[in-house]
Amino acid sequence: MARRSVYVMIAALGAALLAGCNDEEQGRAVHLDKGVYKGAADTRLAPDQVDALLQRSAGQRF
Repeated sequence: MARRSVYVMIAALGAALLAGCNDEEQGRAVHLDKGVYKGAADTRLAPDQVDALLQRSAGQRF
């Protein structure tokens, strides 16, 4: 009886570990360089967008 429950627990643990290996998670960067962003570059804001942001933040200045 005790041996059977140990086998069931081991099987459940094994199934849980194998379920965590999704295909879309394969190939991700594991080793990251500190301070280096490897994502896509940001697009620049248009001058009118910059002006609008400056106007919105002007009320927060002391």
